[in-house]
Amino acid sequence: MTFQHKLISLLTVVLALAPLQLTAEEAVTTMNVPVAIELFTSGGIDPDTHPNQYEKFAVDLVKQLEQGDLKEFATQAEQGNVHAQTMMGLVYSLPNQEGEGRVLSNLVMVPSPKMKNYVENFQLPVTDLVERDPQKSEQYLQKAAAKQNTLAETLLAESIMQTEGERPDFEKSREYFERAALKQHLRAQIGLLQVSAILEEDVAPAIMKQIFSEMTGQ
Repeated sequence: MTFQHKLISLLTVVLALAPLQLTAEEAVTTMNVPVAIELFTSGGIDPDTHPNQYEKFAVDLVKQLEQGDLKEFATQAEQGNVHAQTMMGLVYSLPNQEGEGRVLSNLVMVPSPKMKNYVENFQLPVTDLVERDPQKSEQYLQKAAAKQNTLAETLLAESIMQTEGERPDFEKSREYFERAALKQHLRAQIGLLQVSAILEEDVAPAIMKQIFSEMTGQ
């Protein structure tokens, strides 16, 4: 089987992973890591048209990375690869122990059953690849978000909401959440609902229409 065929086979499996759920009990998909890295960094999964599958793939992959793999991502990120920048931003945002860095809250009312399930089961994977560094994470994510990577926009919005020592820039966070939410990223839609509640602002009708569609199946 050629390398291209391996990529196509892996992509087929990834796009079948719907609906998105991140649960503590869910088995992580075992990956051929070099092939998965090639798929991810080549844009084999479009973060705009398949943002939830892209997130699922990124989270599954990050759980299986080793130091050598991280160096490869770092090199590609420095060369301007938007997907590598997003992955590096994700890695540095992750907690080193359970309970750190959680943004999504099950105390926030969400109108969609799919969203409610996502929030209740949401868990950030714990990593020992790097020390958690929100500032370094944000530097990578800003570069990727400037290129309109959907997951990077969502992660950056979350990072802004976690700003310590001063009032978070909720308005800026809301801007990034809205950009990703309009591309039907479920995690961004949840974040947008949360930050909009904090700011006491309405959510754009186009996004509320998407949420209504999830609720009704229409």
